[in-house]
Amino acid sequence: MKKLFVIIIFTFSNIYIFANDTLTFQYVDSATYSMYQKQEWKSIITLGNNAIYNNIDYFYLRMRIGIAYYELKEYTPAISHFEKALEFNSADEVAMEYKYYSLLNSAKTREAGYYAKTFPQSLIDKIKPEIPKKIDKIIFEGGFNIVPGFDTLKTIINPPDQKNYRIEKDVTGKFIFAGIGVNHELNKKLSIFHSFNFLQSQGFQQLYYNYNIANQNNYILNQLQYYFAPTYYGKKNNATTLFANVLYVSSNKYKYTYTKIQPMPPPLDQPIPNYSYKIDTIKFTSLQYVLGFNYLKNYKNNLIDITATYSNLNSLTQIELTTCFGFYANKQKTIFSKTNVTLFSQRPDINLIFSQLVKIKLHHQLWLDIYGNYGKQRNFNENSGYIVQNTNDETLYRIGAKLTFPIFRKLNFYLSYSYSAKVVPLQYIYFTGIRQNKETFQTIIKNYNYNQHLIYGGLIWKF
Repeated sequence: MKKLFVIIIFTFSNIYIFANDTLTFQYVDSATYSMYQKQEWKSIITLGNNAIYNNIDYFYLRMRIGIAYYELKEYTPAISHFEKALEFNSADEVAMEYKYYSLLNSAKTREAGYYAKTFPQSLIDKIKPEIPKKIDKIIFEGGFNIVPGFDTLKTIINPPDQKNYRIEKDVTGKFIFAGIGVNHELNKKLSIFHSFNFLQSQGFQQLYYNYNIANQNNYILNQLQYYFAPTYYGKKNNATTLFANVLYVSSNKYKYTYTKIQPMPPPLDQPIPNYSYKIDTIKFTSLQYVLGFNYLKNYKNNLIDITATYSNLNSLTQIELTTCFGFYANKQKTIFSKTNVTLFSQRPDINLIFSQLVKIKLHHQLWLDIYGNYGKQRNFNENSGYIVQNTNDETLYRIGAKLTFPIFRKLNFYLSYSYSAKVVPLQYIYFTGIRQNKETFQTIIKNYNYNQHLIYGGLIWKF
């Protein structure tokens, strides 16, 4: 056993000595150049990294290794080798160009843009990089929804039994929206995104009491929305965003004001309640908002971010805390997965909402997003407060897909479809008696399920 151990040590020692004797500058340079001409990319990486480990390091070796990684679509290690090559020759435009495209292919678009600002004019004229500008891009967006069961929701009454219930129904139907957003790249440390959106939706309200429909109304609701989000970029691949979304909602509606019970006269032992309401036409307005911050930390192949929001939607207060983990599923960075878990609070309820996003690069600049979420969502916001669900219904889950592709060099188009399972809770309120000179009531809630199809798209114009 001792003799075998000595033989093993002797063998590996000889291999190590042989490797150091073989890996001369002349050998490494000649071999990697030959491999480069034959496009033997994996062999270049193996021999090149071994040479660097043995203190053989120079410009062309780093370039060959970087190009080998680039050809294998492993862009993250390619970037580090091009950076090392530029330490040997900071003016080499080929190394600059390769690093720029490696950053782009690693989904580091903003970093690539600011790196391109350092290029000599000759390289800028050659590749025409997308350099950040004060007005960097404009986004035009619009869409609509389809609600197949809206007419059914309008006619549903269905009291649980023969009691005299009162029902105040208010449901949201079809809507259309349009908006414009602008991103400003002020400098490498600071950017600002803001947008203005307009939404118009159909609504229906209905008052039912004393076994009759007392009032019903089709109305139009208008919503103006302004979103503002400055982002500060730190030194260690982190970014902090503060955001605010202000919404102004208006509509001509009816206001239903319950006044009192009018019991039937004796000799009935148990009086049957006869409700009384005041019905007024009003100009309904509501100022709502979402405030919050997001912290994002990027690592080599993954990211984490935390979002916290405080909002007041539909005269109720909400608090959300979201944690996220994202990662690239392959070295080529063509598949990205992102998982969100949100703790949502709106008194008296607290619940969890789960969201999942998978981005797949189908072709050069052609991306497919597959997304979905699950959990009770009412007065809920997402995407750093940009998307707000403040309708009268509740979303149970949503699944969808989004396709983004270029039309021209600086103009991209995206189209998205999503399916949502929703529920409208109707409250059936009935009189239970008078206690301590006060009317008392009991409420029964029945949920009615329906579906929504949302289709939207937009143009991203890069300056």
